[in-house]
This record gives sequence, C-alpha cells and structure tokens, in this order.
Amino acid sequence: MSQEQSQEQSPEKRPDFEKYTDKYFLRAYDILRKDNLNPFVRAQVFVRKGPGVIAGMKEAVDFISANSDLEKHGGRLYALSDGDTYQPLETILLLEAPVLDIVRLETVYLGIISSSLAVLNDNQKLDLAKAEERMRAVVVAAGNRPVTYFGARHWHFKDDAAISKAAIDGGAVGCSTDIGAAYIGKVGSGTIPHALESVYAQKGGKDKAVVNTLIAFDKHMPKSVARVALIDYNNKEIDDTLQTARSVPELVAVRIDTCGENIGQGALSFKDFEGKPEAEKEKILRDFFGKSISVPKADEKYWFGTGVSVTGVYAVRKALNDNGFGNIQIMLSSGFGDVGKVKAFTAAEKMLETVLFDSLGVGGIYDSRDSTMDIVSVGETIDSMEPMAKVGRMYRPNPRLKRII
Repeated sequence: MSQEQSQEQSPEKRPDFEKYTDKYFLRAYDILRKDNLNPFVRAQVFVRKGPGVIAGMKEAVDFISANSDLEKHGGRLYALSDGDTYQPLETILLLEAPVLDIVRLETVYLGIISSSLAVLNDNQKLDLAKAEERMRAVVVAAGNRPVTYFGARHWHFKDDAAISKAAIDGGAVGCSTDIGAAYIGKVGSGTIPHALESVYAQKGGKDKAVVNTLIAFDKHMPKSVARVALIDYNNKEIDDTLQTARSVPELVAVRIDTCGENIGQGALSFKDFEGKPEAEKEKILRDFFGKSISVPKADEKYWFGTGVSVTGVYAVRKALNDNGFGNIQIMLSSGFGDVGKVKAFTAAEKMLETVLFDSLGVGGIYDSRDSTMDIVSVGETIDSMEPMAKVGRMYRPNPRLKRII
C-alpha cells in the first residue's frame, strides 16, 4: 500500500523550509491549527550511536532560531555545544516551546545534526550509488511491494533531493518530502507522527491518543489522503489497532513503528523461551502460530527482539483478521533499511502462509548517526507541562545542557 500523494495546501504562503520537511509534520501543523491546539511541549533529541563529539549543533540552533517564534513566545532551548562529547541516548538538545513553533522544524534540524555527527565522528561520505543499490535490494526483498523513502531526517536537507532521486531510482514509489517527491511529479507522503499523538494524549487521555489523533486527521485532512493510523504510541499495538478500526470506518491501514525499547503487544520475546527445554519452546511456537515452526537461528532477533518483530506484526495481523478487519493493510517502518530484516519477514510469510505487511517505510539506505526527537512533556504553559510521551521514550534530563534561548 503506497501512501497517497495529495496536493492539499493552506491558503497562505508556506515557508521555503517546508519542502524539505517530512509531510506528516506539515499535516500535523495544519491539524493542530484547525483544532486550535497549541500547548507547550518539551522535546528532547538523542543519538543512539556513540560515544562521539557534537557537530552541527550551531547550524541546527541557528535554523530553529531563524524559523521559529519560540523565543518570542517564551520558549527555551538548551543544547550541548559543537566539540562537546556525548554518550549514546544522552539528551543533546532540548526544546520547550508552543508546539506550533517547532513541529515543522524537526526534519531539517535532525538532518543537520545527524549528517554532521556522521561526517565528524565516522568520516562518513554520502554515496548515492550505494543508497540506490540498498533501496533496490530492499524493494526486491519486499517482493516489489510499495516502499516509501522516509529518511530525510538522517542527512542534511541540502542533499535530500539527490538522495530521494537515488531512492526512487532504486525502486521507491515515493518520498516523505515535497522536494524529494518532485522528481516523479508528486508531493511528499506521510500521515501521523508520534509528536501529534502526544498532543492528543494530553487533550483527551493517553489511552485514547491513537484513536483521537486519527479522528482529528480524518476530520481535517482531504479525503484523497489515505487514513493510516500510527498504532504503537502506547505499546498497545493490538488494542489501538482495533480501537481505530472500529472508530474510523475510512481506515485504510495501520503503521507499526514500535521503537527499539519495546516489545510489541502480543509478541513473543526471548524472555518467553529463557531456561525452557526445546520441547517446551516448540510448544510455545506451536500454540502461538497454530502450527509447528522452526525459526532460523540467524532470524531469531527479527522474530523475538525489540521493535517491529515478526511475532508482533503477526499478532496485529491476526487480531485484524479475527475481528473482521482483514481488509485493513499493514505498513511497517523502523529498521527496514536492513535488507536482512526484510528478508526475514518475507521468509516468515512463506513459513506462516500469511502476508505480514503490505508496504514499507524505509529511511536507513545509507549510514549516518541518526538523531531522534521525542515529545516527552505537554502542558498549557511552560511551567505546567506534565510527562507525556510514547511508551519507552520518557524524559531524560541532562545537567550538561546549556541554555541558548
């Protein structure tokens, strides 16, 4: 299932940086404005790969300052400085601001930081031919199902058009940014980010964050835009899938993006097999799948590990089918630039005689030091913010940060 290529635009002139921005952030901005929602949020940025030396921070902060009314509206920005050391998962940048002042900026500032870290710490060079080759390998491994390039935030925005061209030449059907998709005469693809769900979690309760966000999307977005729910926010992938399917009849697909801190709801994990004899392990698999299964040793991490796993996706697919929603498709993202992971899923499909996914969102078709932003607190004022984050990504204060704004 390829996400739509809609042409919706607000009537006012849009800023130039939007063409480099993941489409779902632009849609989030428009939905929040139409719903008259603009709470303060606390957004933290971290990098998994490390340790290392900070680079690109001044450029990122300058971009934020030039394209946001954060300071005018009483917001704050804290950061490590270029040349400082950092550790994996350490908060390196912290924004506290009205959400409308920062929600459209994430793609660009993360791309600046990610690429700058990779260049300085790994002497990484962007190889477009290799990026095209990896995308082609992913598309082939996926059985030529639709694959959309979602990696704009992993490299500097000035190179996004060239990277997107390489991705499309490698078989991708679209890209998340307008400048990338322009190569094939389309606009960017994307529906709902976790950032939008955090705002609706604060507004209507965390347990209804996924469904209320989709309801707002359905209310405000053109009907030409496919209704695709992001269902891993609460780490209740099955419950939230069924809740959205029952609440929004126009639902076309669910996107599973379970983060690496979590085991998907209903999935089997390595803990389920710890200390158990082989006969009992075989019974667990037989009870779970309804048939005898022998998982290749090399693929076990993709079946039982954290993040988006074979058993987690199988559990969602089965729940949809068992509850009369067999028509709803599944899009997978997070880690599928790893061709081995895609191959493990397609091999599992043959073994299980079940289609696990209908499309992929893929970012990692080149090496970078990917930086990640999570909204971790939300409130009506900067002083009344309360913890609010997707499961697995809670606030991690860092006393080393220096206030810049």
